[in-house]
Amino acid sequence: MQEFKDWKEFINQVLINSGQFVNPTSDIKNITETETFKSNDKNSLTEIRVGYFIEENKLIYIHIFNPTVPGYNKYVYGEYFYQHDFSDDGKTYGNPALEFNERNRNGILSILKNGLKGKEVQFVKNNKILKSKLYIAESHQNFSYSYDFTKRGFLKKIFGQKIDRMDGIEKREIELNTIFNGIKKRVTTKN
Repeated sequence: MQEFKDWKEFINQVLINSGQFVNPTSDIKNITETETFKSNDKNSLTEIRVGYFIEENKLIYIHIFNPTVPGYNKYVYGEYFYQHDFSDDGKTYGNPALEFNERNRNGILSILKNGLKGKEVQFVKNNKILKSKLYIAESHQNFSYSYDFTKRGFLKKIFGQKIDRMDGIEKREIELNTIFNGIKKRVTTKN
């Protein structure tokens, strides 16, 4: 069993040892560091961006990005972890970011092993995505997030023709697990 000193070492070990991602690029701004992991698969556009509070050894976010799912990208942008995200004591939210402890490491490892769930339904015209509906809530399969990628003004969006009813609209469905279906190599963790 391997011991880890911090989130950065843990995340690097999990992603790089999986053989699915290469060494990350890193960017430091003030007290945060962002690492970007690119896929080892030359045909994949998926990358994983990880944000850390350096001084406090806390994990801010793990964002999985792929340009083929702009709705999902918009959804995760600005999403971050809260102190009690993996808590089993009934508490919710708390302060931003996750402490480096076994419960939180197991939660993050579960996310990375299981990959993405849900789907994005895109409404496309002339090979341009005009609208996207994102379905990610397993317990409420009719619940969705909608994103309008047109440059229409607010009133046109409200009172104008609905994108999904326009002539020439093609509907595409992308299962999010095709973007990232999880880490497949077993990773042993202990601290």
